[in-house]
Amino acid sequence: MKKIKYENKTIAYSVCKARIKNLYISIQNGEVVVKAPWYVTSSQIQDVVESKRDWIMKQLEKYSVSPKKSKEYVDGEKFQILGKAYFLNIYYQDTNKALLNVENGKINVVLPLEYSEEDNTERIKKLIDKMYYMIAEKEVENSMEKMRKLVGLAPNEYRIKKTTSLWGSCSSNKKITINQNLMMYDRFVIDYVVLHEICHLKYMNHSKNFWNMVSTYMPNYKEAEAELKK
Repeated sequence: MKKIKYENKTIAYSVCKARIKNLYISIQNGEVVVKAPWYVTSSQIQDVVESKRDWIMKQLEKYSVSPKKSKEYVDGEKFQILGKAYFLNIYYQDTNKALLNVENGKINVVLPLEYSEEDNTERIKKLIDKMYYMIAEKEVENSMEKMRKLVGLAPNEYRIKKTTSLWGSCSSNKKITINQNLMMYDRFVIDYVVLHEICHLKYMNHSKNFWNMVSTYMPNYKEAEAELKK
């Protein structure tokens, strides 16, 4: 974790290097994250962060006033699945195994009776993470096939993974990763992220040519980006 001074405060930031063209600064869960091209030096990154101190502090102050609330995994809590709201219902029954099913606008979690006096946050979290992964297996495959037919490009390999900072990524060896939590959004947004990464198979940057390619296949892609920023 790197640090810079701002008046009487300290701004801490982490750096993630990738095969990209430009440097980006974002606030993720109240933390400053810098994504930079692999060849940019630490001193160059620090110079950019220094130049953006005012903007960074304003964003951190906004977050402190209205932070994103972490999930508590409690009865009645709302979760998004493919753009629709589902409410968590937790039951305790005479069973040997924890189960989860989704139906009629509800995520039903059934836990063994022996767990009724315990804190089951982690158990329920694992079940819901698995739920998103299983949904992603089907939805990402469908989206990949749709975009392959549309664009005429496909990755050498793709995988689904829970990540904390990116909805998708494309490596230099043409392997794409899609964040399973993208399944919170509707299929239009999923298609956009998959298309975005497929376009990186041709342009490993965010150049004008890259965005022209994205807009050719999805003229209204900015609507999807707006959803992801909410």
